[in-house]
Amino acid sequence: MKYSRFETLVITLGAAVVAASVLVPRDAVLQWPELVAQVLLFLTFAAAAHWGRNGGSIVAAASALVYVLTRVPLLADQGLTNDVAGALLARLAAFAVVGIVGGELFGRIKYFLARVDGSIMLDEYTQVYNRRYCSQALRNAIAQYQRYQTPYSVVLLSLSPALFAELRPTRQHALLKSVAGHIRSDIRLVDDVGYLGDGRYLLMLPNTPKSGAEVAADRVRAGVRDLIGAKDESVSATVLGVAEDASAICELARSLEPQAPPRLDDVCASAPEQA
Repeated sequence: MKYSRFETLVITLGAAVVAASVLVPRDAVLQWPELVAQVLLFLTFAAAAHWGRNGGSIVAAASALVYVLTRVPLLADQGLTNDVAGALLARLAAFAVVGIVGGELFGRIKYFLARVDGSIMLDEYTQVYNRRYCSQALRNAIAQYQRYQTPYSVVLLSLSPALFAELRPTRQHALLKSVAGHIRSDIRLVDDVGYLGDGRYLLMLPNTPKSGAEVAADRVRAGVRDLIGAKDESVSATVLGVAEDASAICELARSLEPQAPPRLDDVCASAPEQA
């Protein structure tokens, strides 16, 4: 099962649960702040499923703030009693668990499904997507842009060979895997990360213009540099946008998998001119 289908399924089930809780309330009358809380909890759940831990955390914090504001009249009327405090803490804890823990769980499920669907799409050591998957994703991005002008950007993050060339193979694999895991947790769930070999990682950012990708690249590069304790120049990042750098993205796709699979239109058969 592809993660997009799984995401649609769980969000639909979440919506059904919220609808059932509203239509069949446990109390005789469902107070409007609790109705708002149910909707906010669903939005947090959907954000965690779509964007992962980072997006889920942001929506969880915003939802918690909105919920507290809906309870201001109750606090003004009754004060911060044990019952009121307990209800507030329970709701805030629910937002945190769904947004943060749920987002992390969904991120792991995404790559677990990729392993179940076929390990040929995952790199053996880093457990992120491999060259073949990256090439197909880039070709698909070019096709989407040609048809619908859908923005798409990639970031090629490279580690200096000096960082891992002299390490034993097991240490190399551990370092490369830890960097892959860090990158995966620092990007949105809707984004993908692949390993191209030789210390090169590819961040694939759908619906992202080049300017937005440059911001993400600076953040991820700094995080990786701090993770492994490297000098600034030892971790580099190159940003490409499909609107500005279509030829370069096609060249990268062909270098990863020269021949497009039969089921894909080889939009890179003849490299398009750069915009």
